[in-house]
Amino acid sequence: MRFFTLLMFAGLLWAGSLFAGRKIIFDTDLGGDVDDAFAQALVQISPEFEVLGITVCDGPTEGRGRLSCRMLWEAGQDSIPVAVGRSTRPEASPPPQLHWGDGFARYRPTDEPAADFIIRMLRKYPGEVTIISVGPVTNLGDVIRKDPGAWKLVREVYAMFGSFYMGYGGDSRPSAEWNVRADVPSAQLLMTSGVPITLAGLDVTTMVRFGKERRLQLLYRNSPLTDAICALYTLWALPHPERRDPTLFDPVAVAMAITDEFVQLREAHVRVTAEGFTVVDESKAANCRIGMRITTDRFIEWLTRKLLTQNNIRR
Repeated sequence: MRFFTLLMFAGLLWAGSLFAGRKIIFDTDLGGDVDDAFAQALVQISPEFEVLGITVCDGPTEGRGRLSCRMLWEAGQDSIPVAVGRSTRPEASPPPQLHWGDGFARYRPTDEPAADFIIRMLRKYPGEVTIISVGPVTNLGDVIRKDPGAWKLVREVYAMFGSFYMGYGGDSRPSAEWNVRADVPSAQLLMTSGVPITLAGLDVTTMVRFGKERRLQLLYRNSPLTDAICALYTLWALPHPERRDPTLFDPVAVAMAITDEFVQLREAHVRVTAEGFTVVDESKAANCRIGMRITTDRFIEWLTRKLLTQNNIRR
């Protein structure tokens, strides 16, 4: 009898491990382009993830941290820590979305710098942590420089990163994609770091547009997270009224960490040039996987449904 009791207990532990969320750290430049807001919302509502923390990068990182904290607080998820990376590009004008975080102090980022937070989580959960990166990879580069041994403990990286066969707007010429060219040295470190990497480049993101009918659905849903997205969209579009339909680059990378349903992948060797181009070298062994094709309509339908049917609220 004791044997069968132990066997049942072991079975329950095994079943629990099957359904436990994947441990992730979400690294974002929330507040620049509005796709980061969609991406953070998708992270917050996905039961497939156990979110260890959110790290913010690039430009005015303190302001980005306030935005991330407010999105978490509004949805009742302020148990998730937010760590701020070092500020960069002091000459750049603050993006309008940062106004949504002005004066917000009900939940604040941790005092621990983003790179130190990532290192601590990697050492606490060796081989278990997936990093989802949807901004310039400055925080990841800082981890590699500071503690390359810890970096080797990462399970895998999913990143919105690069342009391989298609450029912005579907251009047949690859572009120097922003997340790469904003910090080329860190991008080069990432691609030579030897960990498993999957890249959602412009080839599978630049055509993912979120149209007016979808935005009205979010507006009428009137939940804390959909309200946050709508507010940030309004601020994003304010300086450029002609920018109607946002391109959802970043949620594609998040979705690729959840399911292989929408994006077709291939293995490739990618190197980063000094100008920020990501070049596929067919003569070398693969160092990553890259997205080649996406079923755009199915992805947009899936994302919209997830955003509309969540009910993340303060309780």
